Amino acid sequence: MKKQLITTALAGLMALSFSATADENAFNDADKAVEYRQKALSVMKENFSAMAAMIKGEVEYNADFFQRRADDFEKMSGIPWSGFAVEGAMPGNNSDALTAIWDNWEDFQQRANDLQEYAAKLSEISQQGSLDSIKPVFMDTANTCKGCHDEYKD
Repeated sequence: MKKQLITTALAGLMALSFSATADENAFNDADKAVEYRQKALSVMKENFSAMAAMIKGEVEYNADFFQRRADDFEKMSGIPWSGFAVEGAMPGNNSDALTAIWDNWEDFQQRANDLQEYAAKLSEISQQGSLDSIKPVFMDTANTCKGCHDEYKD
């Protein structure tokens, strides 16, 4: 029993040390940070596009599917922003991000926070299943995305 407890404790400590090392090196260079944020934003786009098709009437509205997409969008809404905060992860040949992000960092952060709030509202309202209730919140979320893209994306 004592040996098992020691083994478990050591395994836990090793896992924590690996986790700390992984956190410190999650973006070992700016290119990795750019790739990280682009992939996160791509997943968000796919979920949002699926919801948009239902909002526009291009595909039949499916409340369960919409809810899952809204939930995933909300979960992803806080993920990409750390990829903008890495030293050297500014625009380059592999990014559509404009330098205005870093020139107006506080505004950019506020817009990211706004998006996360709207994503949470969208997820919450989509639980009701009423497309009429969802549409205004969806449009607020879409306008938040568009506003940021207009200012900060090439």
